[in-house]
Amino acid sequence: MPLLKAPGNGVTIRMYRQGHGDCFLLAFPQNDSDQAYYVLIDCGYKPGSQNMVTKRSKKSIGDFVQHIIDSTNNTIDLMIITHEHQDHVNGIWKKNNPYFGKINIKKAWFAWTEDPKDPLAKKFRKKHKDQLLGLVSARNSLALALGTKDPVINRLDNFLNLELGGEEEAFNPLSAAAKDPTKSINKQAIKLIRDKADGNDGVEYLNPGDGPLSIEGVEGVKTYVLGPPRRESLLVDEDPIGKEGFPSHRGSSGLTFLAAASDSNGSTAKIPFANKFVIPKSKALRTKFFKDNYGTDNTEKLYDNEIEIASNAHWRRIDNEWLFSAETLALKLNRGINNTSLVLAFELQKSKKVLLFAGDAQRGNWISWHKNDWEVGDKTISAKDLISRTVLYKVGHHGSHNATLNGTVDSDYANLSWMGQGKYANEFTAMITAVNSWAMQKNNPPWRHPLPSIREALESKTQGRLFQTDMDIPAKPDDVSNSEWEKFTSNCTFDKMFFDFQILDEC
Repeated sequence: MPLLKAPGNGVTIRMYRQGHGDCFLLAFPQNDSDQAYYVLIDCGYKPGSQNMVTKRSKKSIGDFVQHIIDSTNNTIDLMIITHEHQDHVNGIWKKNNPYFGKINIKKAWFAWTEDPKDPLAKKFRKKHKDQLLGLVSARNSLALALGTKDPVINRLDNFLNLELGGEEEAFNPLSAAAKDPTKSINKQAIKLIRDKADGNDGVEYLNPGDGPLSIEGVEGVKTYVLGPPRRESLLVDEDPIGKEGFPSHRGSSGLTFLAAASDSNGSTAKIPFANKFVIPKSKALRTKFFKDNYGTDNTEKLYDNEIEIASNAHWRRIDNEWLFSAETLALKLNRGINNTSLVLAFELQKSKKVLLFAGDAQRGNWISWHKNDWEVGDKTISAKDLISRTVLYKVGHHGSHNATLNGTVDSDYANLSWMGQGKYANEFTAMITAVNSWAMQKNNPPWRHPLPSIREALESKTQGRLFQTDMDIPAKPDDVSNSEWEKFTSNCTFDKMFFDFQILDEC
């Protein structure tokens, strides 16, 4: 299999079609070498989705990893992990025989949230771990009450798999990760990449505003760090407000289960209150007050069409009802981690074209970008100026409702309209990592990946230059000339396993 080639001036972006998840291989021309400089951004997928990519023979994630090995001569010069979700990292680690076990990783970039020495990162990780343990506990309690096939349990299991990783579609409540999230597939994948890079050129933990960063051995490419933000309130801010959202976006309810995630000592709790306010049910039902008012009597007496309710009726208790808000915590956990996504803008120096990789960044991440400025020589580059030169947008979170903001060029927050302005509009292209048929049947309600109104906006803005995992060659829009379309397709390669797209660093 031939190596992935870089153009003499620019970059080749390979979007792998391994399923509902992210895996991008970038090839830049390298100084004094015929071999390209390879950057790999994430490698993961949602189990089950790989079987539903259209017109492609079934391939395992191992086949894709081998393809990466063959395409790079088994060396990744720079590995970038945007965040630790299953669909971004489970192609890296496999128990006892990791997929990336023999790959040479020279250098790695992570967001500041993965920095083991960062105080705010440590606080965030501890809180997330405590909430995750609480969610596992609530899931197990609900499963006993409802049965493991109940739709509520199914939805919770989907979220838990996302947080803990692995290649199984069904969540295993007896797994080591369910008892200790530090043993999850996601964590093991990140540790493997960190250990490999530490043995070579090292690991960097990036903060918003860092840059412009140079890539050693590659001329003419600078990297700017936009997110994630260093404010906890922004990390948990997930849903668009008002006109920020595209039509049909859906909000989420409040976090009523949060208090149940852990007790005052941080250990797993099974009730929604601090332990000091708790009387064990076994003890309470031996106490006269509780026995008389919150007992187990479920008898009813009928007197002339009127029902006398027992004073100690069982329904007066709320033993399990609070557990049903566990789904709200699952949503918060999911989006909290999504907002830790490392967001990078790669700038090609001659043409000033920008490649924007947003991971799964959601509202809190997006609305923080405009605060970044970079001093380059005697000039100040604003985030708005940088984003306006975007010619490639890796669409956030599979095109979901809260991962691409709506707005105008004049809005004071980053949004789709900021991208591809002026002369860059004629080249603006987008990539959506989504398997729609899988997403629509996976959950109840379904995951609308991509949201139709976001896809429509992208189709219009890109003039059809839109790649999606489960779709083959894009169709030419009626209002685009044959010569314009041929210019686009001449830079593309369409394969069952990947899409290649070449961007030249020329005006």
